[in-house]
Amino acid sequence: MSSLTNYGQAIVSTTVALQRLLTAPPIGLQVTAYALGSPRTGVTGPSVNVYLYYDSLISYREETQRGPSRVIAELHYLVSAFPGDEVDTDVGSHRVFGTARAAIERHPVLNVPIGSADTLQVWLSPSPLTNEVLTSLWLASNAPLRLSFGVMASFTLDAAERTAVVGTVGDVVKLAGAGAITVFTGTDAAAKAKAAASVASELGKALVTLPLGEIVGATHEETEDKLARVFNQAEHRGAVLMVTAADPLFGVRPEELDVDDPYAGMEIGSVLDLLGQAPSVVIMELTHPAGDELADRTQVEVRFSETDPAA
Repeated sequence: MSSLTNYGQAIVSTTVALQRLLTAPPIGLQVTAYALGSPRTGVTGPSVNVYLYYDSLISYREETQRGPSRVIAELHYLVSAFPGDEVDTDVGSHRVFGTARAAIERHPVLNVPIGSADTLQVWLSPSPLTNEVLTSLWLASNAPLRLSFGVMASFTLDAAERTAVVGTVGDVVKLAGAGAITVFTGTDAAAKAKAAASVASELGKALVTLPLGEIVGATHEETEDKLARVFNQAEHRGAVLMVTAADPLFGVRPEELDVDDPYAGMEIGSVLDLLGQAPSVVIMELTHPAGDELADRTQVEVRFSETDPAA
C-alpha cells in the first residue's frame, strides 16, 4: 500500500485517471482540469472541466492491524459542462454533462498507477452539492455558473512509510550503522544467538547481549540511566547490542494492559529514541512479531524457525 508520503502524487494520478476515463473511447469527451474562471484556451466544442476544490484526510487503525495507522483520503471534484458557443445553441453542454455523469456512475473503481511499482484503488462516488456550495464556488471564481455535479474520489494510504524489509543476516550487516534497529523474530533462540554473533563478527565488533529488564527501568529516567551505562561500556568497542526477550515491551501488546504489567506506563517511542543513540546496530530479539512502534523503526527483520533458520 502506498504511504502518505506519496499523497501529492496520488492526487495528481487520480486527477489524470479521472480525465482519461472521460476522454477514452467510447466516451470520448474533451476534458480539462483548469481552475474555475480560467480561460479555456485551445478548447472547441462542448467539453467538461474537472476541478479539485476540497480534500480531507481521516486516520484510522483496524483492531488487528500491525504497522502504521492508515488514512482515508477524500478528493472532492467539481465536474462542469461547457457549451460549444456562448449560447449553447445545440445544448451540447447538457449532452456532455450527462455523458460524464453516466461514465463515472458506470466506473465506480479506478486502478490508478502511483509511480512504477504501486497501484492505488480509487473509489468514485457522487458528492451531493447544495445550491449554496455550488453558487459559492462559482462566485469565488467570478465566472458564470455552469451546469455541474460533484464527485468524490477516495482511497486509502498508510500514514507512514514502512522502511523495514524481511531479509537475512547478510542484510543486517549491509545496513548496519550506529543506532540502526534490526529485529530477530521466531522460536529458535539458539539460531538467533548464533546469527547475532555472526553479525558482530562480520562487522569486527564485540557483541553485548542483555535481557530487556537490564536496559528498561520503571521510568524513562531509569531507562536512560541504564542505557547510558550500557552505551558507555560498549562505546570503547563500538559493540553490537542484542536485547533478548523483548516481547513484553516491543511485541504486539493488548489494547488494555494488565495492571501488573511492569511496562504499562512506558513510552515505547522514547525507549526506541534512546536505543537510536547506540554506538552500533541494535538487535531486538522477539519470539513473536514486533509491535507497531518497533516495526515502524526497523530496518531489517530476520525471521527464524526451528526448521528454517535464516542465513
